[in-house]
Amino acid sequence: MSDSNAKTMGFATGMTIVCAIILGVAATALKPLQEQNAKVFKLQNIVNVFGLEAKTPSEVEAYFSEAGKDGKLVVRFIKDHTGADVEMTELEYKNLDLYKQEKLSVDKRRYPYFVLYNSKEDKVADKAAAIALPTQDFGLWSVCYGYLALDADAITVKGIIFYDQKETPGLGAEIEQDYFRNTFVGKKLVNEKGKEVGLTPSKDMEIATNDPHSFLSVSGATFTINGVDNGLKTTLENYKAVLEHYRKGDK
Repeated sequence: MSDSNAKTMGFATGMTIVCAIILGVAATALKPLQEQNAKVFKLQNIVNVFGLEAKTPSEVEAYFSEAGKDGKLVVRFIKDHTGADVEMTELEYKNLDLYKQEKLSVDKRRYPYFVLYNSKEDKVADKAAAIALPTQDFGLWSVCYGYLALDADAITVKGIIFYDQKETPGLGAEIEQDYFRNTFVGKKLVNEKGKEVGLTPSKDMEIATNDPHSFLSVSGATFTINGVDNGLKTTLENYKAVLEHYRKGDK
């Protein structure tokens, strides 16, 4: 190898090492900010599904503080399969994947959810204005993660949002669009006889719009809608004790 080639290789190797060090330092320095942004993004979706307003990250986080925002507070609870409270560290909660935990034995599963209170007094009295339950299942290409919000009766759907999915644009990814989400609003999980019926997808827009127990099935996105449907069924089963608690108005 000529002296010129040796110098070139040495320079390239040196630059590679320097760049790797710079990237490593940058990644380490930015990690806390990235984690904070990811946390705020998830909280933003909870705020959105409750129909609350927040224009900045600080306003989003304010709803989850002790003081709340505009008198309203959002509180996180974590239950086990019996409906009993469970303590988790923030690290344990951050690493909790509700879709993956379905592979665990029932006694090891943890079920977080969020409650909206219209005042501190309502929080003390456990008088919920709405509740948000995580919902998720595998679609065509990815797990579709979202939140299902229910009114204070724990029967009427307040809204739904999907914040993390990698489904096909124009097909499965349409679950993020308002026209799809709006077909959930006002729907009932229980029929007029008091029987639990949940929600059923329908390709007929008239049925999806007017039937109190149906939501829209997007054409060409069968696997994604099946995932949404399965996820909702699993959510309603997993949070059965929670739903019964709020339907009875228990403390």
